[in-house]
Amino acid sequence: MKQIKILFIIFTGFFFYNCSSLTLKPAEFGWPIEAVLKIDNQGFVKEERHSVYFNTKELFLEEMQDSLSYAGKTLRLIRNNEGYYFMTSVDFKNVYIFSADKDSFVLEKKIQIDETGMPNPVFNQRSLFIELITNGKSYRLTSDGIQGGD
Repeated sequence: MKQIKILFIIFTGFFFYNCSSLTLKPAEFGWPIEAVLKIDNQGFVKEERHSVYFNTKELFLEEMQDSLSYAGKTLRLIRNNEGYYFMTSVDFKNVYIFSADKDSFVLEKKIQIDETGMPNPVFNQRSLFIELITNGKSYRLTSDGIQGGD
């Protein structure tokens, strides 16, 4: 009887070991530099290096309360090492952090940077954070918000 229990435990352990999900780590998803994407007449941006294509209308509606305010604008986009996407544009007051889901971006966090809007925001990839430079100030952004700030 003891042998049957031992065989059952070994078989069960082997079965669950083989059913565990495959994890490849460490993995880094960050982009070395930001993408500055021109928004087309329908509100879409396309970044061919990283195969990203999406509609910006809802983002501009959230930020500017006008879904057509994307006209003639560019969107600044960068991805951090965790795989989160950071987005902003000229005159935005906020940086938006999205995660990727099936066929969509899901807003994870909205970080207010400037109450009057950023005149020329720029993203840079750093090892532990995304650097945002605007109005001569530098901000360390993570998926949790401003590092060392509010």
